[in-house]
Amino acid sequence: MEYVTLMGILGICSVEDIRSRQIRTVVVGIAGTMGVLWHLMKVRLQIWDVMAGMLVGVFVYLLSILTREKIGKGDALVFMVTGIYLGLWNNLLLLWISSMIAAVVAGIMVVFFHKKKTDTLPFVPCIFAGEILLLLLTGGV
Repeated sequence: MEYVTLMGILGICSVEDIRSRQIRTVVVGIAGTMGVLWHLMKVRLQIWDVMAGMLVGVFVYLLSILTREKIGKGDALVFMVTGIYLGLWNNLLLLWISSMIAAVVAGIMVVFFHKKKTDTLPFVPCIFAGEILLLLLTGGV
């Protein structure tokens, strides 16, 4: 059930990111709260793994600051929440898969749709696609 929740939240945030290029912190906050409640009801990950998973989002947040928000802070918040659900290693894998998907999509946009390298690309849909791929590869994590 927790993966249904995670996929639902990623779907909602993907639509928001595509439409407005912003992610509402209320939605992300609800997702984080639900993740914590899932862990209180059914301990699947150790608390240290959850906290380390959230550090992936902190790292992305720092990248957002260093790149003057070429990577959005909302994307970092999403990775903090996915860290609650996935833990450290699966969240790192999700970051890598999502980045590869974004690179492929950006390449397609530049080559076939004549976009500029400086045009923005909503990243949460890539995270959503990455989570689907991660679930397929790991058999439900």
